[in-house]
Amino acid sequence: MNNNKYKNPRIKPIYPLYRLNKTEFRIGAQLGITAEFTDPDGQLWELAIRLNGRPVEIVIKEMQKLFPELSHDDILEGIELLDNEGFIEEALYDEESNIAKRFMPNVNYFSRYIGSNGNRYQPQKLLNNSTILLLGLGGGGSNILTLLAGLGPKKIIIIDYDNVEEGNLGRQLLYTEEDIGKPKAEAAAHAIAKINSNIIIEPYNKKIIRPEDVLEHVSGVDLVICAIDEPPFIAQRIVNKAIVTAKVPCVFGASQVSRGRVFTVIPGVTGCFDCMNLHYSMRDPQFNEQFIAFRNIEFSPPTIAYAPAIYQLTAAIVDEAVRVITRYAEPRSLGTQYEINFEDGSSFAHPTWPRYADECPTCGNGDIDKWEIFKYYEDKK
Repeated sequence: MNNNKYKNPRIKPIYPLYRLNKTEFRIGAQLGITAEFTDPDGQLWELAIRLNGRPVEIVIKEMQKLFPELSHDDILEGIELLDNEGFIEEALYDEESNIAKRFMPNVNYFSRYIGSNGNRYQPQKLLNNSTILLLGLGGGGSNILTLLAGLGPKKIIIIDYDNVEEGNLGRQLLYTEEDIGKPKAEAAAHAIAKINSNIIIEPYNKKIIRPEDVLEHVSGVDLVICAIDEPPFIAQRIVNKAIVTAKVPCVFGASQVSRGRVFTVIPGVTGCFDCMNLHYSMRDPQFNEQFIAFRNIEFSPPTIAYAPAIYQLTAAIVDEAVRVITRYAEPRSLGTQYEINFEDGSSFAHPTWPRYADECPTCGNGDIDKWEIFKYYEDKK
């Protein structure tokens, strides 16, 4: 056994440690991440209560004084048993001073996913050093921006062309009544400066009409979040072309009547938005017909944006963005549409689509003229 594996181990402070009776104890109190230990001799309990971030050799000496029959390796095996259950982390005292206090709750959350050989501060460091481009500051984008402010990226570039209206205030809670009539980008930048003054906010009052409108802003960007959905499908295709060209990951999100969807494109790794079009064109005989029919009616629905539902969706979008940037956990929407049902709180992933490197005209070497679906993406004059 490697005696240097543990230096200052401790039971993760996010989990309670408590006795049930004289021979049993538990770590954790949440369904699915709670373990119960039968410990008739009390050895494991005594070890667990001593694992509080002190040097491991001190803990070993104390244990051997209590239980002389235990060898050095026996005690390390006990620590490893607890570690294998996900309850052990290194204290990492030097790291804490490098993280602002406002982000320590994030670090505590990340510790759930980080083992004793990892660094629970690393996800927050990656966030603090990241630059994010946020497209759209409406019902989705304004709430996404608020969540991002709490996570603390180094810089957020925000783009929107609308002004704040009274009808926005029921769900776009970043804005106030005083902001009515102001450009959303300007109002949002002002609001975020009050929430987290350490973030560099770069606002642009402009409309995304072509890929170049995005490409002008992606230099140095780690991630794009697309919260624009007008015109439907065309907006996503414009952004998709830009992020594939720039080789920058993008998390897309859109709301429906009572559901929302998130999907993520990592250029060169996952299928892109046009790969999804190809995938359904090849597998669903009605896909093109449905798309054409929808385009032909020029449907312009009223705003459907119930704030609690929007928050369910935007929370999923931002968490997905954090997963892509930090990999604290695996992203859920790579090459698939991750769907949230606002009515019952459930979620599921649609079947995945691959990257069509030989067929896709956007992220691969395909010929756009061979695919009927793309003819219907042209703006109607």
